[in-house]
Amino acid sequence: MKIGIDLDDVLADSLPHYLQAFNERFGFEVRLADAAWRIADRFPQIPRQEADDFFSTLIEGGFFSARPLIPHAKEAVKTLVEDGHRLYIITGRTLRDERITMDWLTRVGVLSHFEAVVHRALDPVERHKSGAASRLQLDLFIEDERAVALAVSETAIPVLLFDYPWNQGPFPGNVRRVRSWGEALTRISELNGGKAD
Repeated sequence: MKIGIDLDDVLADSLPHYLQAFNERFGFEVRLADAAWRIADRFPQIPRQEADDFFSTLIEGGFFSARPLIPHAKEAVKTLVEDGHRLYIITGRTLRDERITMDWLTRVGVLSHFEAVVHRALDPVERHKSGAASRLQLDLFIEDERAVALAVSETAIPVLLFDYPWNQGPFPGNVRRVRSWGEALTRISELNGGKAD
């Protein structure tokens, strides 16, 4: 199978830490259930430049470089490759962050398992990821964002959605929730008829 895999909160533990930094910087108490990237856009009282400066300072301070792997992600990716699957990272990170992303993937020891790492240009994240999934003719997409899961599911590509407080709500039948990489491997085996690709 050709499998697209999101980076943040599927491979790298990121959004909860981003939310914590946001709350500390701006004095809010946004709950994890309401977390989102670019969350400052929800608060018109935060000047746009101040929000942009916050995000830039976070990145320059090594935020993305310091992210830990999601538990068992490295072992799962290795297993998928050993089982004959072809893997692609499709991230909402922009080309501006490509060097940071590639360095992190190398440092945690998973870059060699992927055939490509696809960064976003200017498109909204949902359009970028659903478009990349279609162009690559993926058989499966693994994601954590609700809007992305819905957009990819509209292309008829099945989605495994890592179950987090920020992505709750109903989904069509081709989106299945998973709570761990172990469960994701089981679902992939089921989708693949119980065999390696």
